[in-house]
Amino acid sequence: MGDGAWLVLALVLGLVHAFDADHVMALSVLASDPDRRRGGTRTGLRWSLGHGGVLLASGAVLFAFGWVLPESGQALAERAVGGVMIALGLGVFWRLGRGEAHLHFHRHDGLPPHAHWHAHARRSPHPAPDAHQHEHTASLVGALHGLAGSAPVLALLPASARSPLAGLAFLLLFSLGVGLAMALASGLLGTLVSRLARHQQLRALQGLRAASGVGSIAIGGWLSLGG
Repeated sequence: MGDGAWLVLALVLGLVHAFDADHVMALSVLASDPDRRRGGTRTGLRWSLGHGGVLLASGAVLFAFGWVLPESGQALAERAVGGVMIALGLGVFWRLGRGEAHLHFHRHDGLPPHAHWHAHARRSPHPAPDAHQHEHTASLVGALHGLAGSAPVLALLPASARSPLAGLAFLLLFSLGVGLAMALASGLLGTLVSRLARHQQLRALQGLRAASGVGSIAIGGWLSLGG
């Protein structure tokens, strides 16, 4: 395989790898947060930076010392991802439980009364630290996924790459493919959440959040038990 085809393969594999079930579910939890709906793409990019950063760092260490990622390390990383995803899912239901949703009824010009959903949640008086915490969480989850979910790539790459430089270039394009796909997916999800919130579709918004929470807990449990 020529160098060009080798690098194209890296980009394509990254695009495909981004849509692993645990990646998509983690992003669905992070990007469907109504408080962060306008930052969906940024959430995906923060996740991708964590994912790509740890992948490149791990690859550099493996190439530098000629090591192979041990299976025990892969298993430990997967269990760590599982624990984080369970925590993310539980966090969804904690936030839903904080909300106080109710209906406001209105009547206009003798027409039958109709209702609007409203949600009032107790918010922190200091929103900026929450925003930073959300971004750090996305980066941390991405970093854990980079070590756990990309373990097969890290395990095989030292033996298949022509040189350490070619291997790092492969990892860089692989990470770029992951980043592009995740930024697109999280941006679309953030747009959907924004529209649901703007049109006061509270039931649909809560259903989306609850589904992401259930999925995150289920996949997290599966990973914690060893997949």
